[in-house]
Amino acid sequence: MLTENYSLSQFDFTVVTCYTPAFDVFRAGLTADCSRLKYTLHAERLDSEFETLIHAFDYKISFIRRMVERFGVVLWLDTECRIVSPIPEAWRPPLITTYQLDGRTGYSSGVLMMGPEDLEFLSLWEKYARKYPRYPDDFVFEFLHTLVDLSLMEVPFEFYERTTSSPVVRGMWENDHTIVQHPTVNRWPDPLKYRVAFNGNSGRHQDPAEAVSRQRKGIYYRNFGGDFRAIVERMCAAGADEFADSGWVFDPDSLTYAPEFYWPELADSFASRPRSFDQSQTYFQERPARQTWREQALSRMKLDRTDRRTYLGHDSFGPMQWLRSIITRRQKS
Repeated sequence: MLTENYSLSQFDFTVVTCYTPAFDVFRAGLTADCSRLKYTLHAERLDSEFETLIHAFDYKISFIRRMVERFGVVLWLDTECRIVSPIPEAWRPPLITTYQLDGRTGYSSGVLMMGPEDLEFLSLWEKYARKYPRYPDDFVFEFLHTLVDLSLMEVPFEFYERTTSSPVVRGMWENDHTIVQHPTVNRWPDPLKYRVAFNGNSGRHQDPAEAVSRQRKGIYYRNFGGDFRAIVERMCAAGADEFADSGWVFDPDSLTYAPEFYWPELADSFASRPRSFDQSQTYFQERPARQTWREQALSRMKLDRTDRRTYLGHDSFGPMQWLRSIITRRQKS
């Protein structure tokens, strides 16, 4: 366990995180950021890995609730996050990061600010995360937000557009607007388990090795902060030596690459698809032909009788109530 109080920040909050041994490689970065910006950091190292991602998500919610009870206002950051610039004074709980895709709003709790007034919601989130063990915490959060009154501050983040004005970026890159980086390079060792958790499938129609390589190529295009064209030129140059750029390592001789955290043990083929940044962005933005895993989850989750009475004012959930929840969700999107 690590708790460091560097001094009182511009407003009173505690940065909190917890992590397993697999995430040891990321802790130093967040620790250095909090030291530089004089933020109180409370980081807990767990002794073992979780059996599944969903178990990790469930623990995270209970951890955040306990940290709010202990410290008051907390800023939860996934351990792999980096704080690039001071947290704006306008950020206040309850706060979560959101993204726009196919005309709707998605939620990501990797950056989350909560305070004592949100303890009831945190307990509810914890309860329904355990009730629906197939779904990630972000799905459950979105479900509850459509039904429970929560004056939520939504901070936008961006996956691909490098000129974004969004204060949070989902990668290892940044621009003048960036406040927090939320990388996804932690998925590199086992990207398919994240695909299953968030998309409901692992690409079973593909060769397993090919499926892993393709997921990793998407991780590269989302996270790499350098010049993609320059990397291709260097990888194609005859007799070029191994080189590092923007937190990644590349070997032209074997046409392999990996984030520096996982080089060379988990190096993968640079020749795998998608073969360009634009292709990767297009694949990400394409609307699936069928209902998404997130949409299926949202349609299946329901409040129990007691919570329907408490939060909806009735203990039944007929067609009109369901229609009202859909309208509410669209209005908030």
